[in-house]
Amino acid sequence: MNDNFCVYLDAGHGGLDKTGRYMTSGKMFKHSRGVFHGSGIFYEGVWNRTITNLVARKLSQLAIPHIIVSHDYLDNSLEDRVDRANWYHRNYKSGIFISNHANASASHLARGFEVYTSKGPTKADPLADLHWNNVNELLGKPGTIQMRSDLSDRDLDKEANFYVLRNTVMPAMLVEHLFFDNYLDALLLMSDEVVDKFAEAQIRTIIEHMNA
Repeated sequence: MNDNFCVYLDAGHGGLDKTGRYMTSGKMFKHSRGVFHGSGIFYEGVWNRTITNLVARKLSQLAIPHIIVSHDYLDNSLEDRVDRANWYHRNYKSGIFISNHANASASHLARGFEVYTSKGPTKADPLADLHWNNVNELLGKPGTIQMRSDLSDRDLDKEANFYVLRNTVMPAMLVEHLFFDNYLDALLLMSDEVVDKFAEAQIRTIIEHMNA
């Protein structure tokens, strides 16, 4: 195991404070049926913390260093998350940055899994390809989820100028785990088995990256 390695984890957006108030009102969707996080509402930031915290627990069991750069529930700024990760990368251990999200679309009809890196060839491209393949192995081939990719540049990830990808000084990927505003995808995101497999895919990706 590489002793100079750390995983910097980011749970996108905010969560629920101690009074139950949601911190990022724009990142939620009320479904016409189902319970989800209460009264049919799916809070993306709450789910992002579910997956991030599960990955962190699995990393702890394997004694792999990691730091969560997002707040327990506050929607701390993108600058703060990136600055924290970059500082630790430079002064503690070098590593990788993983930002966990769930997606949404204007039509509420889109479905599927995506992983993003910043634009152009980067050191994050092999990391994202590893992760796409691990998710596909655990959840895609049986037909559980739809796998979305962009092969125009000969790799599987999609590319975007997201702040956390553009400004981190280490390989960074942003993972969109299905579409929380689509009822069928949202049901999958509430499945303990599906969440565990998403987390397991991240652990496999991290280990394979460390061993590359």
